[in-house]
Amino acid sequence: MALKDLYKRINKETGKPFKQGYKDENGRIFYSYVNKIGNDGWYLEEWKKDMESFKAKKSQERNNE
Repeated sequence: MALKDLYKRINKETGKPFKQGYKDENGRIFYSYVNKIGNDGWYLEEWKKDMESFKAKKSQERNNE
């Protein structure tokens, strides 16, 4: 199921929703939006603390397909 862009928080640098793999100023890596809207009206987001964690999640996801 595709998530609606209307509820995706906007990346201030690009003016568009966050893309998987984006690295923020704190070094966190954006993984995905979660199909649940928080109290602030935006989809919840999944961030990884570093690229190693991001790659581990991607690998785990591939193995579960």
